[in-house]
Amino acid sequence: MTGPSTALPRPSARQVLGARVLLRSQSAPTAVAVGGGLAAGAVLGLMALASAAPALTDPTGTPGWVLLTVAAVMLAAAALCALWLRHEVRALPRVTETDPARYAAARLRAASGALGPDPEENSLARQLTDRLERRSDPRVHMVPVFVILAFVTVRAVVGVVGPGFEPLMLLQLVPALLILLLVIPVHRHVRALHTRYATFRRAYDAARA
Repeated sequence: MTGPSTALPRPSARQVLGARVLLRSQSAPTAVAVGGGLAAGAVLGLMALASAAPALTDPTGTPGWVLLTVAAVMLAAAALCALWLRHEVRALPRVTETDPARYAAARLRAASGALGPDPEENSLARQLTDRLERRSDPRVHMVPVFVILAFVTVRAVVGVVGPGFEPLMLLQLVPALLILLLVIPVHRHVRALHTRYATFRRAYDAARA
């Protein structure tokens, strides 16, 4: 079950923290979902409050309705994020490992695409690989990106080809071009990561056969 000794970097503090949250999710899924929902609601609420600041300072406006809208945004964001986190937590593979550092190292091992010298780390990485492989499927990531890209592009093209065209109107296409330039390297990275997960899964299963 072991393979060549492939040296990997130690998990970063951020990766260990993420692993700690994932492990915590196994024992307290509701708390993690609620905490994440509250954090998302607070962030989006602050953003909505910042964007509504001019209306709040307008003496002729209706600040009561503005504040109500901000509160609605906070509640909606918190609820949606909590529901999404709850779904994600339920989909996490159940493992017996309790050390966040080893959990994070196993994720790095799976992402390397090669078996390591530690059988327990390989085994834990294999338990995580199925979900990691599904989540790194480029099609999962690209569908929402292309929807956003199409929305931005169509709006810009409609504005450019409409009556009263001016050369400066071509600047409306800049956001779509920036998204496209960002999508290309992201897609390559995700596709390579997906391939490495699949390679690790096949190598582990072949070694166990």
